[in-house]
Amino acid sequence: MVAGIRPGVAHWPALGIVQHLRAVDARRVPWKNGRGFTDELALWPPGASFEKADFAWRISKASVEEDGTFSSFPGLERVLVVTQGAGIRLDHGTHAPRVELERLVPYRFDGDWPTRAELVAGRIADFNVLCRRGVVRAEVEVWEARAQRSVRTGRDDHAFVHLLESGDSLWLLPESVTVLPAVACIAVRILVP
Repeated sequence: MVAGIRPGVAHWPALGIVQHLRAVDARRVPWKNGRGFTDELALWPPGASFEKADFAWRISKASVEEDGTFSSFPGLERVLVVTQGAGIRLDHGTHAPRVELERLVPYRFDGDWPTRAELVAGRIADFNVLCRRGVVRAEVEVWEARAQRSVRTGRDDHAFVHLLESGDSLWLLPESVTVLPAVACIAVRILVP
């Protein structure tokens, strides 16, 4: 077991270290603004915590039930993917044009920006990646269930695959590889610049 990965998870057949994280393994964390909760799926490095804000990156999922202001994350870059629902509109004030996020389209923005959210047609569920600017960066893609895929990590990077149907995830630590069956998922590669 690798430090920083919650116990009780099963191993996925692979080369290297690949952790299979079930949806129930997520840690429930209150939003900084107090208006909801997020389910923390992964956080790096070992020993870091969201509460101390000493992490390099964090991956989570949440439900947004009402319009409101997003929590501020100074020094962090955010990538948001709507996984359920009709979508959400984000207003970043003078920092960027107002944008409507559609389902399964990754959207990158600065965690420093003041952000107001407006639901398009009711509740949504989303997938979130936070990366400390200048320390790591995230590449986020949505893969349709068309063909099996190989996922490989390099010496310093991590990969995280969130399976949309089951809510389970795979976390590949550096120098690992696995083959995914044809499943719809969100694939995240965390890279050291």
